[in-house]
Amino acid sequence: MQYTEQSELVDTINKHRQYPHISIDEHAKSKSVELSASIDGVTKVYLDKRFWILLRDAHLGRSKQSSSEYLLCALRESVKRGAVICPISESIFLELLKQQDLYTRRATAELIDELSLGLTVVPFDQRVAQEIVGFMTKSTCEPKMNHETKELVWSKLSYVLGVVHPTSTPFTADVELALQKAFFDHMWDVPLVEMLEHLEECDILKGHSFQNIADNINDLNRQHSDEVKNFKKVYTNEFRGGLSLFMSIPRLWIESEYQKSTGRSHVATEAEKLEHERKLHTFFGNLITEKRVALSLPTLHINSLCHAAVRWDKGRKLSKNDFYDFHHAAAAVGYCDAFMTEKPLMALLKQRHLELENDFPCKVMANVNEAVQWMEEIIVG
Repeated sequence: MQYTEQSELVDTINKHRQYPHISIDEHAKSKSVELSASIDGVTKVYLDKRFWILLRDAHLGRSKQSSSEYLLCALRESVKRGAVICPISESIFLELLKQQDLYTRRATAELIDELSLGLTVVPFDQRVAQEIVGFMTKSTCEPKMNHETKELVWSKLSYVLGVVHPTSTPFTADVELALQKAFFDHMWDVPLVEMLEHLEECDILKGHSFQNIADNINDLNRQHSDEVKNFKKVYTNEFRGGLSLFMSIPRLWIESEYQKSTGRSHVATEAEKLEHERKLHTFFGNLITEKRVALSLPTLHINSLCHAAVRWDKGRKLSKNDFYDFHHAAAAVGYCDAFMTEKPLMALLKQRHLELENDFPCKVMANVNEAVQWMEEIIVG
């Protein structure tokens, strides 16, 4: 680290030491809210892996499609004038890590840095947790409202996999807190290219394969294929299955609210916690049959619709890439204005019984020429 950087870090730590009453979580949340406000009204265009590769090839002068070059120019112009931004998600990041050619991977990362302006959607699990807490907060009708989920859904590329802080340092509690906030501030603006340079020796660059999970789910779908008679029921079962993985979130929120209102912490055995979560799962499982509730949990709602659509098409098997695609869809359709993707995924998302086009304003496109035309309308607008 250069002397100037060291000096800036020390200054930042000293600044944060003046505000020991602000926790690291509160500091991180304030940065997210500030980021959300800064992009309010900016058109958010989510590109899947296919489109990032097409644009990267155009960026490198390798493209054989003039339409890809036009699209890249249109996006660059719109991003420069603050009309458009192209956020990524952890799924794009993980797919980027799977690219073996270091030259093209770096070129893709450079393009992501340029068009995303460092913007990412928070990870899938975090979004689900925020949506659940957001729903419960609204349902309590308390005068003091938490921030809307849409205000907390955006983060920076350095935290594309989630926020982590240095812990168990040899410093006092107040110094460690200041150090955590200074570290957060430093990481907030680290570009993706620099992140990849630091990660090249890590196992995470090997990526992750979902093939075994896909095979297991396909076996289960085949065993229960005779039960697939009503799409809404299939979707509800998928949604309830997803919810079952997150019931510790509302339980912990309830315990936290209890402590805030009474000043006493809630002490429970593991068995009592599990029972509480079981009841919460029943509660949420019944509520999601109401469309307004399902739509307030867009990440699980969209992901569940995608999985249900695969089960509904008994001739189709789930592939390992579907997990990435469905997460792309949940981030893009749930929180962006446009989604540029592959034709099969577009066809799935446009199925009438999914009703996504009616429930979300996101424009889904797979044709590059259509994307160019749409971007031209944005530029003119």
